[in-house]
Amino acid sequence: MFFILSKVLVFLIKPITWIAIALLGAVFIKNEKWRRRSLYKAVGLFFFFSNHFICNQVYKWWEPNGIQVESISQPYDIGILLGGYSNSSLSESHGLHNLSERGNRFVNALELYRRGKIKKIMLSGGSGNLYNQAYSEAEEVKAFLLQLGIPPADIIIEPASRNTWETALFSKKILDAEYPGASCLLITSAWNMQRAKGCFDKVGIKPDAYPVDFISENDRLEPEFWLFPEKLCFYRWELLIKEWVGCVAYAIKGYL
Repeated sequence: MFFILSKVLVFLIKPITWIAIALLGAVFIKNEKWRRRSLYKAVGLFFFFSNHFICNQVYKWWEPNGIQVESISQPYDIGILLGGYSNSSLSESHGLHNLSERGNRFVNALELYRRGKIKKIMLSGGSGNLYNQAYSEAEEVKAFLLQLGIPPADIIIEPASRNTWETALFSKKILDAEYPGASCLLITSAWNMQRAKGCFDKVGIKPDAYPVDFISENDRLEPEFWLFPEKLCFYRWELLIKEWVGCVAYAIKGYL
C-alpha cells in the first residue's frame, strides 16, 4: 500500500499542480477578492519555482559535499549502485541500453570500477512501476555490463527492490549471506543520498557515501540565471519535494 500511494499521489507534490489549482481558483471563484488572491498566488508560485537562482541555492544546501575520486586510497570491495538511471519506456531502443537523465549514477559507478576504486559493482533495483512488474533494471544492466566486458564475477545483482528501503533490506540479505564483512561504497544521486544512506545505516550495512549526479551548479552572472523563468526548474523542484516527502514518510515508517 505504501508503494502504491507513493506512485498514485505523486501529482499532489508537483509545483505545476499547485499553480494550476491557483489558476482554476482565479477563474472559478466568484468572490472578487479571493479571485485576485488566487491569481497573485499563481503568478508568485510560477516565478518562484521557475527561478534558476533560487532552485540552485536550495540544491546547494541539500546536496552533500562530493568526494574526490583520488581520495579513495583503498579500493572498496563492493560499490552499491542504486537504480533509477535507465529508461525502459522508449518506443525504439535500437537494441541498445538507454540511460535516463539520472545516467551519471551508472557512468560514475563504472568509472570507479575501471579506475580500481571498487572491486565489484552491486546493481540494485527491480521495477519501480505500478504495472510493469516483470521488468528488472538490475538484470537489464547486468546484461549491459557483460556486453561491455565486465567479468560476471564482478557483478552482483539485487533484482527485486521497488524503492530505496527495499533496496537496503534486500542488499543486506545478499551481503550477509555472500559477502560478510565487505567494505561498501554507496553510489547514488546527491539529492537522494541522505535518505539512501539513512536506510542502509538503519539495516546495519553502514556504507561510505559517494554522491554523484549533482544538480547544483556554480552561480552565473547571466540574466537568465537570476531573472528569467526556466522550465527545467519545475522538474528539479518536483524531484526535490518528492525526496523531502519521502524522507518524512520514511522517518514516520521507521526506515531512517
